Amino acid sequence: MQLTEARVIVLVENLYQELELWYPVLRFREEGADVRVVGPSVDEVYASKLGYPARADLTVTDVDLDSVDAVIIPGGFSPEYLRRNPDMVKLVRDADAKGLLVAAICHAGWLLATAGIVRDRDATCVVTIKDDVINAGARYVDQPVVIDGNLITSRLPNDLPEFCSAIKSALLAREPAKGNALPAAAHPPASSPAYSAAAILKNRAAGPGSSNYRAYAVLEN
Repeated sequence: MQLTEARVIVLVENLYQELELWYPVLRFREEGADVRVVGPSVDEVYASKLGYPARADLTVTDVDLDSVDAVIIPGGFSPEYLRRNPDMVKLVRDADAKGLLVAAICHAGWLLATAGIVRDRDATCVVTIKDDVINAGARYVDQPVVIDGNLITSRLPNDLPEFCSAIKSALLAREPAKGNALPAAAHPPASSPAYSAAAILKNRAAGPGSSNYRAYAVLEN
């Protein structure tokens, strides 16, 4: 396919790593791809590790994987929240089962492990979670980018040029998705990197009387 035909989704949750989300989003938008940020809600703001806000264009229920060519999972600590969300786990597992390109960097290996898609496959990740990835059955390889079939993994923000280059090459070698176009995007997109206030991370009870807490973000006044 040409990159102008590519339809790419990038997953977001709180405590995402700034470069690992925005670098691929902007890199592939620059190439003309249809890139959407997908999160649990389009009504919330998501705070990066440093307070950089992001908003989702779509929720998981808006996504028809037959209309998607690639799923990119940024790192930071957002994969810890993503892996707690059954819909996000199912999306990644189903994307892999369909043979879509699944690209994960840094701590995104946590989500791959929970989705159960790294067993008996070569993969890399940030070294601090390599035991998690190995225990999920992966053959850990300490290289900037590791490719095993439709799975592309990478380690750190320093590896982003090679990571995105590998994603680009894989997209160019694929046939485009056959499904209908993704839902119409706003202009500018909700996931624009432009912002006027920092995002502050807070926590609230998961429900009345619950001892479990869920992170959420608000924009600084």
